[in-house]
Amino acid sequence: MEDARRELEALGHEVYIFAPSPARRYREQSPRVTRFPAVKGVFFEDYRFSVFYPPQARRRVDRLELDLVHFHTPGQLGMFGAYYALRHDIPLVTTYHTDLYEYVTHYPGVLPGVIALSILAPFATGCGRDGYRTSLTCVKPERSVDRWNQRIVERGMTLIHNRCDLVIAPSDKMEEQLSGWNTTSRIATLPSGVDEIPATEAGVAGVRREFGIAEDERVVLYVGRIGTEKNLSLLIEAFEHVVRQCRSARLVLVGPGDEDGRFRAQAAASPHAERITFTGRVQRENLGAFYRLADVFAFPSLGDTQALVVNEAACAATPVVMVDKKISQVVEDGVSGLFAANTPEDFGDKISLLLRQPEIAAAMGQAARKRAGKLTVRAQAAELARLYEETAGRGRGGGARSCPPALPCPDAGPGDFEDTRTMAA
Repeated sequence: MEDARRELEALGHEVYIFAPSPARRYREQSPRVTRFPAVKGVFFEDYRFSVFYPPQARRRVDRLELDLVHFHTPGQLGMFGAYYALRHDIPLVTTYHTDLYEYVTHYPGVLPGVIALSILAPFATGCGRDGYRTSLTCVKPERSVDRWNQRIVERGMTLIHNRCDLVIAPSDKMEEQLSGWNTTSRIATLPSGVDEIPATEAGVAGVRREFGIAEDERVVLYVGRIGTEKNLSLLIEAFEHVVRQCRSARLVLVGPGDEDGRFRAQAAASPHAERITFTGRVQRENLGAFYRLADVFAFPSLGDTQALVVNEAACAATPVVMVDKKISQVVEDGVSGLFAANTPEDFGDKISLLLRQPEIAAAMGQAARKRAGKLTVRAQAAELARLYEETAGRGRGGGARSCPPALPCPDAGPGDFEDTRTMAA
């Protein structure tokens, strides 16, 4: 978040962020960031949900004289941003970061939340009688909870997106999904920028010591949430095929989650349980050592929208094996990584191929690094700025706008609402 904001401000724009507070007694240091009270763990253990916004926050927004509003998640703060922009005739932009359509099949407990979103959307966006009718059709239950969830997501998100001036999709996969939902607003595909996470030899050696990884072990790395939406059962099962072909293989899974312990239990039942390591949460600044340590980065997820960890691995010249073909501009099959079928056998075979042929893996890693170098925070912020300028120039509803072009801020994560104004006319 801070990196992208810095790049936008370096281009001469003012960026103001409205986001949930990361902790109950957290004190924000930046004068351009407003934090809202939030509840932890409403949907996920590491998710913070803002439940209300103090009146002074609304008054502060009034004083900013914004040129453009950008929200990143249609939670409480996202709807506050949309409501404010639409009521004040300010261009409205959103980015659809999370594949809610896929997530609700893995977490049916979010049903009350998506119903609330569907009911709230017409009020927040002022989409008229047709919007209210659509919202009410979502409340009618279906026999399948998954299908009910998905119908609410599709109709509710489309109601919101069609009131925006620009919808940013972070990958071709999400652009196709949004277009298939009859999104009538302009859609632009723009992956988020990622920079290399520095690492030192001492840092890599420290990771080896901490987790007992021998020098001669070949490391298969996964980074991300340890959750069902990440398709991790496939990776753990595929690892059995990997060890048969490469006896020195070691699987390292980095990230928070696994609240019910299902993946740790699956790993413990594996015939190669001693070769599977869960590290838990690791601070982002320390991830560089893991990427440098890895021989292959394995990403089985089918529920991601752009997989920034794939780009982070590529920045470290780590070759990637992944299943979803439409979420990364970095991986080209056979050039900068490998795509695998959604089966343990093929996923395991592709990982094994790179472990057994290090010269091919090294060449793919360098190709991935070169591609990732074109998607830095600076490069993507400049492209984001261009899209914002175009949107602000068109004004609400596509008409001409006489005010200066306005550029909003970077992504602040789940539940965040972000907005900016331009410093120069």
